[in-house]
Amino acid sequence: MNAKLRVSRWIVGGVVFVGVAASLFEVAGQSSPRPAPVRANAYQPVALDDRDVQTALNFALADQKKANRSEGAITLLDVLTEERQASKGDNFKLCLSLDRRVRAVTARTVVHRSQKRQWSVALWAWGACGRSKK
Repeated sequence: MNAKLRVSRWIVGGVVFVGVAASLFEVAGQSSPRPAPVRANAYQPVALDDRDVQTALNFALADQKKANRSEGAITLLDVLTEERQASKGDNFKLCLSLDRRVRAVTARTVVHRSQKRQWSVALWAWGACGRSKK
């Protein structure tokens, strides 16, 4: 009987220990703020004077002018935001303020540069930027 009592005490002690430890870990986890996780492939801000951003911007504008079949159809007024994402090459997301046939509009464009350094416009969306923040 003495051996059964010792085993019971060990089991009860172990259960109590695990319960207290779990409670302490829960309290410790709630009291410390955790930073928001950053995805490895998230878009990150990049400087407008970056050579690759300038190439992406020029490529997007040339592609859009070719699509409109007119050199004077659009004129760049301002670059509102510029971001880069590394993803099997690079994606450059630009928010542009443009003069489109004597009307100020915005456009969001995503320009992709492949690992073989080939450029392509993945997205051109008129009015997708909202209002200028500058």
